[in-house]
Amino acid sequence: MVKKQLKNKLGKKILKVGFVIIQPFLIPIIIVIILIWLVCYITDIFYIGVNNEEESNFKEELKYYTAEEYTEEDTTTFFDSVADFLSGLFKKTIDSRWPVPGHTYISSHFGKRDAPTSGASTSHSGIDIPAPEGTEIIAIMDGTVTKTSWGGAGGYTITIQSEDGVYEFSYCHSSPNFIVEPGQKVVQGEVIGTVGPKYVDGPANNPYKDSTGKTTNGATTGCHCHFTLRENGKLVDPEEYLKDALEEEKGGII
Repeated sequence: MVKKQLKNKLGKKILKVGFVIIQPFLIPIIIVIILIWLVCYITDIFYIGVNNEEESNFKEELKYYTAEEYTEEDTTTFFDSVADFLSGLFKKTIDSRWPVPGHTYISSHFGKRDAPTSGASTSHSGIDIPAPEGTEIIAIMDGTVTKTSWGGAGGYTITIQSEDGVYEFSYCHSSPNFIVEPGQKVVQGEVIGTVGPKYVDGPANNPYKDSTGKTTNGATTGCHCHFTLRENGKLVDPEEYLKDALEEEKGGII
């Protein structure tokens, strides 16, 4: 009888000590479980709501305008989705507008990639937003135009510096018919140019050509806006900083 009581007391002490040890981790564990469930739930709803035939037709249309040849989506694991979701909670955003209104598809993201054409970098300095020639591009925030000229691989480029001097953003492969000029003040949402053509006549020393020998608007395979963003002189991922602007733009598209 005494031995049984001692065993019961020992068991209770072990349970008590165990609870004290795991108590600090209970809330984080519960939060992670809830987040994982939310990701699964949202992912299921998204895929159920997608019409495969319409999605396929949409992708075919994008091939015409994309900055690089379209390939099927990479397979993303469940843990990748969880990691992306959690990292998204801590991304830095700025008060801005999406640079190409009405066009939110990104054909090439910031960072490492396979070069889509000769002369293009494998370390992508910005994001590519496919859009037809003549599509309006706007100032993402108030600032001053610092450059409107030929930018080598970036083709005809418009560069703007924010009012506080912290950010500098560029729109590459733009139309050579600039409607703004260096020194000009622009306000957020103001049209500052248009998406340029794939083929251009100038400049005289343009080394960029496609397989037919025609000179192109920098290193490009189609009409698009290559958008770059610098913070205090350092290249950063525009998709991260413009996350809120992108979500707002997506919500505004019918």
